[in-house]
Amino acid sequence: MEQLSFLEGVPKNGRASLERSSFSHQSVAAENERIALEKRYTLLLDETARFNRKLVSFQASKNEILHGWLKYREGFSPQLVDTLLDEFEIGAGDRVLEPFAGSATTLLVAMMRGIDATGIELLPHCHLAWEAKSQIARYSVDELKQIARQAATKVLPRAQAEFPHLTITEGAFSETTEQDLLDFTQWFEEANISEDARILSRLVLTSILESVSYTRKDGQYLRWDGRSSKLQQRNHRRSTQGKKEVGGIDKGILPTVRDAFSAALKDVIRDIEILQKQSFPVSNQILMEGSTLYVLSTLAADQFACVITSPPYANRYDYTRTYALELAYLGVKERIFDLRQSLLSCTVENRSKLEELRAHYEKIKGSSRFNAITQVINQNGALREINLALQLRQERGEINNRGVLTMIENYFTELTFVFAEIFRVCRPGAYVAFVNDNVRYAGEIIPVDLLCTNLAEQLGFEPVKVYVLPQRKGNSSQQMGKFGRAALRKSITIWRKP
Repeated sequence: MEQLSFLEGVPKNGRASLERSSFSHQSVAAENERIALEKRYTLLLDETARFNRKLVSFQASKNEILHGWLKYREGFSPQLVDTLLDEFEIGAGDRVLEPFAGSATTLLVAMMRGIDATGIELLPHCHLAWEAKSQIARYSVDELKQIARQAATKVLPRAQAEFPHLTITEGAFSETTEQDLLDFTQWFEEANISEDARILSRLVLTSILESVSYTRKDGQYLRWDGRSSKLQQRNHRRSTQGKKEVGGIDKGILPTVRDAFSAALKDVIRDIEILQKQSFPVSNQILMEGSTLYVLSTLAADQFACVITSPPYANRYDYTRTYALELAYLGVKERIFDLRQSLLSCTVENRSKLEELRAHYEKIKGSSRFNAITQVINQNGALREINLALQLRQERGEINNRGVLTMIENYFTELTFVFAEIFRVCRPGAYVAFVNDNVRYAGEIIPVDLLCTNLAEQLGFEPVKVYVLPQRKGNSSQQMGKFGRAALRKSITIWRKP
């Protein structure tokens, strides 16, 4: 693979305007190491209209054929994957890696282009999405239309099961809606239909849970409609305590399960009919189950031609809460805590995985790799400066949750292990694209894009480019009120294995 000329045509004044000169509000904490990162990598910064926030989010996918079957807010668009595969000159005979596969956008684009791909993902609803989406060529449209007709009219027997709620999801549905969900589930699980159709029906029902519920995904939380029993019970308690009641959202008239399921299945069938008229080159894709922290280290070295991914951001979002309805429906109640702790550390509840990683590397006879990676982490001056800055802000009473400190430390520790293993499994000349957001806590800006680039370089990667999206992201209203507004970069970092 030839090295691409990513730096051609980048305006020099554009680079300079992207460089930050301050990272600590009112210079409370040391910031020299972060400033040094900006100066070191300024020439890599490229604000380009080729990429925007729509392309690196689900916004561009929600109406896309196939990709819109399951709303996955943290996913990026198929257009972004297509653009990067073209830029990296990836084609048949190459293999792509997606270590944080999500709803499998990268794998699906690779499948359509005839490119082999491997993904790694922990969350069950993402695996369900891949199971259903990857079988588009096998579905019988006639069978699916028959299911759709029955779904619209059939009187379903009453299911005796109970909805497998998590604590956080209790009260999410009206009694009628909850019973309908159970009835539909029992129907297609017991129906005389193909296993492919059963899996697809399961995904379609999973995809409508939010729309028929009293909840709405909003960042790291579920917001609740005022009609939900959960919010009504909470307000009753507050009222008896003399506290002001909490206002809920108003989702308006909610669709019935029958109507929502029928409409979603109709759209899916339309997509399948369109896609089955196309022919895709023969290729192989696989989605591996588990945490990329442990799975990636077991893969063979020097096999991938490129990596396109977006890890969870260091923004305190807990995916097991954001997708609580979907996870509850798929029956994860007994292992929800393990799922939460196994995710990349991006919430204040995550505990350090370092000792677990040490034991894992000992088990796979990789202790020398473990020691080399931890040495890189411990020697990174910018990371050390950030950790100390947050400790200082904590001592000043400016961080509302001490878990932020461990979250940031664990986040970059774990990402460094991921970067190191990606370097090992990539073949020479491979390109790596990471989508991520810079963040700010208690007035301290954390340049995620350049810190990750620096850690990757210490591990052997050659930094190539940092594409900066034109639309800057502001920090939270809470922080703006206390520390002022800071426009934060959202970037696509590009590295190359020499």
